[in-house]
Amino acid sequence: MTTAYEGNLFGWFETGLEGFVWALDRDNFEGYDALVILEAGDKLTIFNKDGEPVYTGVIEPDCDIGLKERPTGHKQPSALGCWIHWTQKGFAADDWANFFISEKFRGRIERA
Repeated sequence: MTTAYEGNLFGWFETGLEGFVWALDRDNFEGYDALVILEAGDKLTIFNKDGEPVYTGVIEPDCDIGLKERPTGHKQPSALGCWIHWTQKGFAADDWANFFISEKFRGRIERA
């Protein structure tokens, strides 16, 4: 059985996350009930402001794209000047992050 979630894409960040997590703010829900975090294996469709799909694919996180050294000495991916957790395989870090950090795109997540 597949579950589908639709809503606005955004980069979720809270103290302790140490970087943005890619997420969807589910339509007709509020607070944490609206939060859907993107996971490996999810099918994601991203829509532009006109409702046209600009990306459809299965999520394959890559933790090496955009890798930079943090002031603490360890390395972590970065995009658009922010610390992140991963980038979709095949994308430049800034291009992928823009779908979420700009908060201009909607999405549909299908999860088995």
